[in-house]
Amino acid sequence: MPIYPSKRNWLGSYRSAFNDFKPRLANLRLRIDDLAHQVNYNSENRSYRYGPLREILGNQKMTLTKALNYFEALSRNATEEVKTTDEYRECLKFIEGIQLYIERVGLLSRVVNQRIEGK
Repeated sequence: MPIYPSKRNWLGSYRSAFNDFKPRLANLRLRIDDLAHQVNYNSENRSYRYGPLREILGNQKMTLTKALNYFEALSRNATEEVKTTDEYRECLKFIEGIQLYIERVGLLSRVVNQRIEGK
């Protein structure tokens, strides 16, 4: 992703960032789903090590937050003309999707922390 979204070339900035981050988001989603499964599956296993999961979830949240900040800045930089495009609406939906996964990572992190503290 570019460092900061361009106001002059909004569509180019959006397409570049979207094409860059969409496969990574799909990979993150699969990873988060897998981590949630691991936590649920090992809920009764006292010897399961949750420490590494906390670090992984922290990294996932940081990556998602960076992407969220970029796409929110991009949406704020949109001109009135751009706001009528399908790409702009897609950007807003993408932001909502990222926010949902940040919330999911937060919930999963709380569960992991509780399991660590409960040992």
